[in-house]
Amino acid sequence: MFKDLLNSITGVEIWPLIGLFIFVGVFLGVIIWIFRLDKGLIQRMKNLPLESDSTIKNGD
Repeated sequence: MFKDLLNSITGVEIWPLIGLFIFVGVFLGVIIWIFRLDKGLIQRMKNLPLESDSTIKNGD
């Protein structure tokens, strides 16, 4: 049923490629963003679960 419906639409074969390119672009963008993050920010975020509430509120 779905196969017949999709075969009747002209130009439908391009949409999976467009979706793949968008996914790969976003994925690569996130990977590049992660590698360019400040190492100090990563350390601060890594230690957040171990800090007390008063330290977080004071910003120390």
